[in-house]
Amino acid sequence: MMDSQSIETLFPELTTDQHERLKAFSVLFREWNEKINLVSRKDMDQFELHHLAHSLALSKLTQFTRGQRILDVGSGGGLPGLPLAICFPQATFHLCDSIGKKIKAVDAMIKSLELRNVEAICKRAETLESKWDFVLGRAVTGLPRFIGWIRKNIRAGGNPDFPNGVLYWKGTLYREELESIGVDPHQVFDIRQAIDHEYFEGKFIIHLSRQSIANIRLEVEE
Repeated sequence: MMDSQSIETLFPELTTDQHERLKAFSVLFREWNEKINLVSRKDMDQFELHHLAHSLALSKLTQFTRGQRILDVGSGGGLPGLPLAICFPQATFHLCDSIGKKIKAVDAMIKSLELRNVEAICKRAETLESKWDFVLGRAVTGLPRFIGWIRKNIRAGGNPDFPNGVLYWKGTLYREELESIGVDPHQVFDIRQAIDHEYFEGKFIIHLSRQSIANIRLEVEE
């Protein structure tokens, strides 16, 4: 079992307050997972490694800036959005899931953690109308379907070296999924290179620019 001290070791750049909030989040998540099946209960002994560190891996890739708007689609129990909101208080996060009881749990955790930069949204992703700088997804569905849901919700802009778009946690299947729709990723971030643990072998964060997915043809967008 990976304890919170290991999270502190893996992410030493975070502040003491952020580490304390991450510990509190882990406690709250476990409590809610006993009531609602947010993640597999067999997986909870490895929650810090399999879910918390996996979510926080994005902080090794980029730093969200003041005023940026981030959408987490299929957030479930608040992953990856809640840990990242703790890391990046200067950005605003909107955590979206269509399952009401999961959003109820997320909203309760937001209030308990006193996070002012997070909002929970109970909607289907394809019905969202607002626009965000980045849309996050953690192995929610296949990439073509995910892109069909949310590409209308990404606003133009961003740093040319790190343009607005999708940041998607995925295994090696990302290659054939993107090839099937003719999309080249802006960047593929190998989590194992940032977090030296065998669990992260074959796990990536895929960065797709808004421009690269704007005009592709998708057979199914619902």
